[in-house]
Amino acid sequence: MTGAPPAPAVALQKNEPGESTTEETPPPASRLRRVLLSPVTVALVTWLLAVPVAVVVPGVADVSPFSENGIFLPLAVGFLTLAAVTAVAWRSRAGELVSACAAGLIAAWVVLVFRIGYYGSPFGSTGMINGGDRTRMAALAAKNTVTSLPTDAFVVDVTSEYPPLFPWLVGKTSLLVDVPVWRLLVVAEVGLLSLAVLATFLMWRRLVPAPAALVISSVSLFVNGDPRKAFAVMTLFVTVPWLISTLAEPRRGRLHWLPAGIIAGLMMLLYNGWYAFGVIGLVAVVVSTWRRVTDRAAYVRHVLLAAVVALVVASPYLLPYAIAVFTEKGQATGDEFVFSGQTLNAFPFLKPTLLGVLQLVGLAGLVWYRSRTDWARPLLYLMVGAYAFWLLAGLRFVFSKHTTLYFYAPVLVGAVLVAAGVLTLATAGPALARRFSFVPPYRTGAAVVAASMVWFMFAYWQDWRPSTDAAPAFAYNTASTYNTYTAWAHLSPLPDCTYPRFAPQEGRFPCLPADRIKAEVEQVRGVGAMPRTLSADERLFAYLPWPGYTGVDRTAAGSRTRWDDRQAELQRLSKITDSTEFTRATATTEFGPIDVFVMNRSSESNWDAVQATFHPEQFDSGEWTVVRNLPGDTVVAIRKP
Repeated sequence: MTGAPPAPAVALQKNEPGESTTEETPPPASRLRRVLLSPVTVALVTWLLAVPVAVVVPGVADVSPFSENGIFLPLAVGFLTLAAVTAVAWRSRAGELVSACAAGLIAAWVVLVFRIGYYGSPFGSTGMINGGDRTRMAALAAKNTVTSLPTDAFVVDVTSEYPPLFPWLVGKTSLLVDVPVWRLLVVAEVGLLSLAVLATFLMWRRLVPAPAALVISSVSLFVNGDPRKAFAVMTLFVTVPWLISTLAEPRRGRLHWLPAGIIAGLMMLLYNGWYAFGVIGLVAVVVSTWRRVTDRAAYVRHVLLAAVVALVVASPYLLPYAIAVFTEKGQATGDEFVFSGQTLNAFPFLKPTLLGVLQLVGLAGLVWYRSRTDWARPLLYLMVGAYAFWLLAGLRFVFSKHTTLYFYAPVLVGAVLVAAGVLTLATAGPALARRFSFVPPYRTGAAVVAASMVWFMFAYWQDWRPSTDAAPAFAYNTASTYNTYTAWAHLSPLPDCTYPRFAPQEGRFPCLPADRIKAEVEQVRGVGAMPRTLSADERLFAYLPWPGYTGVDRTAAGSRTRWDDRQAELQRLSKITDSTEFTRATATTEFGPIDVFVMNRSSESNWDAVQATFHPEQFDSGEWTVVRNLPGDTVVAIRKP
């Protein structure tokens, strides 16, 4: 029998007059509902709710970070939270939303790790030490409480060559909330590190499933998870997915040129080193993609527009620095720093660790999937480009004193390989199961992600829990170094020469009496005085926004400061024996006056500052007030107005 197919069997019901007899479909979810239940919103809201809890917990527990209870607390909280989230994932089909919630919780847990590790101290990792990176960052931020121009950490009339956004935000926030920069810095460091985890998840979430993005965003902290350089961590982690989203051919479509350019510009303002280390790879990705796309003109327009937006966003930093480069003298000394471990991490995928195995898997995946996925080819080019930079800069170092900081390039490689390793396993696992007709056990994916989080949380906690064990110099990527850095937060004295609440008795760092120095200077030169100061200890500039004459570390000096020339001027001044001539010469140096000397007393007749030795007889009592009764071996000479 032919004719129309039979109607589907449906339940019949008698309709009231005026009612439709057609079955109504439920209306689509509202736009607001879709936004509220999106993984992006869930991750952000979870993070915003969980971070305050992470901040409060250490105060409620009130235990020493060196006690067994204090050491284990973040791990206990983390594992309990992980168990709860895993239980929800096991019974839920909303894997994307659960992963987003987990990303927010993991980012907040990072806050908890350091909040407990630093509990009782106003400092962060490495504390506040003379010549340390963290001290220089505090000095940069302190300068931003008295100026809005990007300046050097010590010499305020020199344009900064270091990206200014992070210290600018810390300095301006310090003014807004009336909290000293040196106290606020640790909050900014840990907060930005936590935000880096969340931002990495959100960037990868555009490209890959949320569980894979979750694992990448957390495990990447093994490559670079140092809160002292949270701004570099953020830019490193964001650069990798940004490359695919902006310059390659992602299946979900490229990121629009406007947000892509804004992100790139903000990365320049935070830390621009990864652009230099990865520039060869970036160019290779652009050329490769241009050759493959059908509409080449549209692709070129997209790349150029993103680049223009990036340059505009970064112009408050790039423009003054470019002008300084072309109009002022300079001495490149910042890349002459050499240490014995700078080649140890060149091939991270060869290390016999679980992370090394993951990176080796990533290397194999980049080769195998380079023509099969949208992520492998651009990541492969980025990795090869980073190694090309490493080799070229290494050859330059062989024939000169300049490293071009080539030892940072393998860090970019490590981040690439971690992401590639996770994506390789996420791609190959299901493919192998289909190939061999293997049906994985129920919720295998949730179990794998949970196991990855257990590994991450335990290893990261182990690296950063505070310990007073001695650490070998420059033994980077070892727990003994990092957890010692956390302990240094407690071993550093405050500017009034007291020590944090839980400071161990052994190993305390010597004090710089910054509060006393400030009081003595104001007594001579007036309240609010900000004299140009030569200091043997850079900590002074972390506590006080005074203009400095020079920093103490030659290999950390900005090229525009002309550190060698300033040092030569100090040597000239130190050899002047006539006190009247010394007073005149120090007021009219090539680089401006020196009105305050903060020196270390090596003997009664020798006072040292920045590799120059001065003597008591150079400071005429009619022209200078000399303060000798300060804690430690500090001597201060103040020019009378």
